[in-house]
Amino acid sequence: MKLKRNLASLLSAVLLLPVLAGCGSGDSGSNNEPRVLKFTDQNSASSDAGIWEQLFADKVYEYTKGELEVQCYFDNTLCGYDMQPLQAGIVDFIQYVPSSAGDLDPRLGAFDAPYVYRDAAHQEAVFNPFTSEPLRAINEALEDDHVMLLTAFNSGDRQLTCNFPIYDLSDMKGAKIRVVASDLYQVLFANAFGAAATPMAFSEVATALITNVIDGQENPYSTLVSSALYEVQAYCMETRHLPTNLGLWINRETFDSLTEDQQQAVMQAAVDATHEMNQRIVEKEEGYKQICIDGGMTVITEENGLDLASFHEAAETVYDYFSDDWGDMIELIQNVESQ
Repeated sequence: MKLKRNLASLLSAVLLLPVLAGCGSGDSGSNNEPRVLKFTDQNSASSDAGIWEQLFADKVYEYTKGELEVQCYFDNTLCGYDMQPLQAGIVDFIQYVPSSAGDLDPRLGAFDAPYVYRDAAHQEAVFNPFTSEPLRAINEALEDDHVMLLTAFNSGDRQLTCNFPIYDLSDMKGAKIRVVASDLYQVLFANAFGAAATPMAFSEVATALITNVIDGQENPYSTLVSSALYEVQAYCMETRHLPTNLGLWINRETFDSLTEDQQQAVMQAAVDATHEMNQRIVEKEEGYKQICIDGGMTVITEENGLDLASFHEAAETVYDYFSDDWGDMIELIQNVESQ
């Protein structure tokens, strides 16, 4: 696999890297100084991801009584959006969408599957590192890949927007919908939903909508607001077809080097930061939705005519398509009890 092929050269290269300016060495300078761990992300400090990561960092410092300090590096200022720096030990933590790490284990795609979570409580339980069987199974399989998936928070379920209303799958047939360039998104929209799935860089989406190159796109409410897509799309269908999971990963050697108490503290910080952020997202989503409505967008929900059951039923075919890749992971996820 691509990530594994390049890992050996990365591990050699990291030994030659100079000390990064502004970064802790990862070792305590004295008994009174915290051990510094580095967290990298492509998002800004003010983004939902950035807020979540800083919450986690603050809790790690609190729960370890100052023994560990997590330093966050935003906007790709330390490393790019890639698992390889984490595998090589260049960084200790990274934010990475679970399914995007499918090169390591294809079963990671199941964590981002359509309608796989019963509700928010179920989703949070799946990403609890203390009790989740799916997390235990995936982390056991990733032992030789030098990484662990600690948790993930949902930055908002993805909704469908279009320049015409969609009430059921027949309305969607042939619609040119921009999707993320991944097999999961294309199979869901083309094979299951019957749309003309159109992979495209997000930077091109607004112009493509205005010029009718595409009919619609899909993203959480937060993105509709931050990119002002409500100004160029007349309708939002509240399909909630996919979660937007942001994963918190740790280098396995870093984790193994912690004391047992520190490991427990890091996992508890991950659980608590995720719970707090999930609650914030729910509250913020309503505000984002209202901004879209106030901006002139019509929101179509199950209450006013959306045939949501047909979307759920069609999405089941995605599980069949990826059955060889995902194995028993869908079943493991669905068997998790909400806490």
